[in-house]
Formats: sequence, structure tokens, C-alpha cells
Amino acid sequence: MLEELLNESRLTGWAVGQGTLAEVRLDAAMLRWTEVPTRRGGPSVATLRPVDQTEAQPNSLSARYGKGPQPLHTDGAHLLNPPDIVVLTCETTSTTPTHLWNKMRGGPYVQGASDLVRHGVFLISSGNDSFFSTAYGGGRLRYDPGCMLPCDARARQAVQFFEQEVGSATQHQWSEPGQVLLIDNRRVLHARASAVHEPQREIQRLSFHLNREAS
Repeated sequence: MLEELLNESRLTGWAVGQGTLAEVRLDAAMLRWTEVPTRRGGPSVATLRPVDQTEAQPNSLSARYGKGPQPLHTDGAHLLNPPDIVVLTCETTSTTPTHLWNKMRGGPYVQGASDLVRHGVFLISSGNDSFFSTAYGGGRLRYDPGCMLPCDARARQAVQFFEQEVGSATQHQWSEPGQVLLIDNRRVLHARASAVHEPQREIQRLSFHLNREAS
């Protein structure tokens, strides 16, 4: 399943299938993908639930936006080596869509903001290991306003650009039980719509580094 979804994602940056979390982990192990915890010392599998700002993990998007709409971002932007692939699964259904954005064209070109994402400098907050980076480099996007502080004019303009772009993102609807959404975290930004109306929503997330053959 994961191999098929990865192949399908090469065009748009994401693909949708059917399966369970256990099947995802088994497929990934057979493909020799490496699970990547996105929180230091945390589990590889994360259950994503809408929470109020006061209940959220520090420095998370939920700590800033609560149950409201979240901005476009990549997962693990605070890591020196962010995950290549993010897989979201939902056992039931959800009326809260996931936004997906991909305007990568011809490698290091992001339509409408090439100079901003390639040269605008951000300070990445990662505890004692904080570092500087651009939003695009090394063949991948890295962006999360929760942990990335813009340090110059181009970076601030990049933030404004991504804030505006959420309106042009594709909506993935969790309309069927057992959906699996594979996202290429190197070139696609994603976001959660407002979940104020659906506090019981649960999405499971797994992140991976691909092996060299699959990348």
C-alpha cells in the first residue's frame, strides 16, 4: 500500500488509500522506512486531537491556535533532519478537512515566492539545538510558524505568502472510515481546518525517513 501511495504522490505530493495504522507500520518496516518521532523522547505514533491552547504541548501549533484553523506547515520543521513522509490515518470519519498545498515547480522554485523561501532566514526554535535556516533548501521545504521566527524582510514576506496561500490549498475530506493520507513532507505543506465544532476528532500520525532506494 505505502509503495503504491508513494508512487501516486509523485505528481501532486500526496495520495489517499485505505488501511489501518498497523498495516502502515508493517508496510513501512518491509520498505525499510525509519519511523521519526517529531517530539524529542516522544512516541513514533502521535494521536492528533483538537485541544485548547492551555492544554496543548508547549511550542506546538495548538498552543498558539487551539482548536481553530492551523496554518500551512511541514511536520518536524524544528528537526535538523525533518521526516520525508507523513502518513495520517483516521479509523472513523471527520468533518474537519486537512488542507494540502503544493506549488513546487521545477525543483527549487516555489510559484510566487521563489526568492523569499530560498533566501529569507528563519531562526528555528529547537531547544538547546536552535539553528538558522531558509524555508527551502537541500531540495525540500521546511516551514512551521510555530517554531520558525523570521529574521529578515524576505522571511517575513514568506510568512505572509504562506498565510495567503491557505485559501488556494486542496481540501482532503475524511469522508470514509479507514482512510490513509500520505504526504510528501519535503514539498507539500498541510494544515487542519477549524475543529471547534468537532472536539472528538482523532487522527493518527506517523512520520518517516525513506531509504535511499525509495527517495
